[in-house]
Amino acid sequence: MKFQICWLFAVAATAQAATPWSVQWSDQTYGPDGPWHAVSVQLGSNKQPVDLYPGSRWVSQILTTSVCSNASTVCYAKRGGLYNISDSDTGFPLSTPTNTSELPWQSDLASTGVNVWGGPGHIKQGALADTLRLPGGPAVPNVSMMAIYDAYQTYNGKNYPVTLGTLALGGTKRTHVVANTALNMLAAWEYWNDTSSRQIPSYSWGMHIGAVEPEIPGSLVLGGYDQSRVLNQVSSQQVDPKKNLGNLKIYLEDIGIGVATGDSPFGFQSKSGLFKWGDSTASASTRGRSVEIIPLLPYIYLPKTTCDAMAANLPVTFDEDLNLYLWNTEDKDYQNITSSPAYISFTFEMNSSNSQNLTVKVPFPLLKLTLQEPLVDRNMSYFPCYPSDSYILGRAFLQAAFVGVNWQDGTGAGKWFLAQAPGPAIGTGNQLSIAVDADSIEPSKNSWEASWDGYWVPLGDLTTGNSTTGNSKSDSTISTGAKAGIGIGCAVGGLGLIGALAWLFIHRKRAAKAKAAGVNQHKVPPTFADGTQTTQTTELCGLQLNELQADKGAQEAPGSTTLRHELS
Repeated sequence: MKFQICWLFAVAATAQAATPWSVQWSDQTYGPDGPWHAVSVQLGSNKQPVDLYPGSRWVSQILTTSVCSNASTVCYAKRGGLYNISDSDTGFPLSTPTNTSELPWQSDLASTGVNVWGGPGHIKQGALADTLRLPGGPAVPNVSMMAIYDAYQTYNGKNYPVTLGTLALGGTKRTHVVANTALNMLAAWEYWNDTSSRQIPSYSWGMHIGAVEPEIPGSLVLGGYDQSRVLNQVSSQQVDPKKNLGNLKIYLEDIGIGVATGDSPFGFQSKSGLFKWGDSTASASTRGRSVEIIPLLPYIYLPKTTCDAMAANLPVTFDEDLNLYLWNTEDKDYQNITSSPAYISFTFEMNSSNSQNLTVKVPFPLLKLTLQEPLVDRNMSYFPCYPSDSYILGRAFLQAAFVGVNWQDGTGAGKWFLAQAPGPAIGTGNQLSIAVDADSIEPSKNSWEASWDGYWVPLGDLTTGNSTTGNSKSDSTISTGAKAGIGIGCAVGGLGLIGALAWLFIHRKRAAKAKAAGVNQHKVPPTFADGTQTTQTTELCGLQLNELQADKGAQEAPGSTTLRHELS
């Protein structure tokens, strides 16, 4: 009896000690189509530092040192860190030949048809397991990884090395089974492993990737979420049960353009009905289309009819070689639009009910991203709608959206969450746990508009007089002295107006700087540690199209244990 009481106290103490884990973000940013934030991890027994894009499932893709061995140009992958399996005492490959050059080249074109630049790329990869640590956290042994031994992306007839790997946070199961070997996944191990010094409250995570310009620090919490990144409403839905892969799918009902405050830079205050495919437009009768949230891909992938419908209202030009829309930065509307409170709205079916809606607004200041060399000869500002037969919302969308997942008991189900995320004025963070059986999470009551105040410039009506020409006959009856008096009065009034506007401009600018200093506690400059510009080539992104999972114990994927992923 005494032993049972002690055991109960021990269990209670362990449960009480479980707290969410905030993942550390890198102080470097990556491109060449962002720039984007990434997280930092340590690999192997010797804690090799590597930066990764977070948000994949099942298997983390890790660039090895051999990726740069045959590079005839600058190997951009070095800047994010490369993994050397020979330097780790805990790493072991699965079903991989001793000489990795014997691995066959695999095409990176996936069944979704998504490829960032439209051209093919190829990859040599093999299953791997090794220790993974989050800085300051416990060592997670035998983590499921895919070692990338060689890879390139073809663009405009030239081959470029990839830039960054990916970090898997979990899957619908507790382990990932490869070649009859059960491998660990990060969040699953940190929840179920009783010996962890930092056990998390549940098999879950919450993330807002943020933005580099304007500066919005990233947030990734295992076992919980930062409530300040979740505004007003949350849509909760089941993860896609198909083959237990756990894809994050939701119905997109409409896309629109609007203005949060002030005058409109368009010829309208709001416009809807921009979500189109073929000859169809989303409506109450069509319910819209299912889209997938994939944090590893950079763009907003939608039919060209939808991209064109948005672009028709913007000073952009479609570049067929890039398959992207380039901003005309010389057009006066460019500055008015991209610095104003104008936004693109995405209206979703909320809580899997066609009677409720959730709208996520992506301000235009987040939609003027930058293409850099080697993809282009000079920096180009672009609008990130990528015409595609797929329906995918990637990092460009997630700059303004919160996404989270609760895999619950790890038996094949789970819930995932989508919400509006804040702008640069995030405010004080509030880290909360996600309960094991939680079907929803609690949002904050913070104002989205307030989170952007001081970081966008509302357009005002600066007209100082009536544009209609007055009656010339009546004007001729005014004396010369009266005209002189009027002229002096107008001049004085004009100087007063100019002074007032100048004071307002300086005051707003100082307020914005003060707010930035108070909110942005850690600036993430878009440069590398060696001082060079963020001119990396295309990053590696895996869609987990053939992920392995175990329904009842360990098992192999039918036909092959080789996981296929795509580059992007």
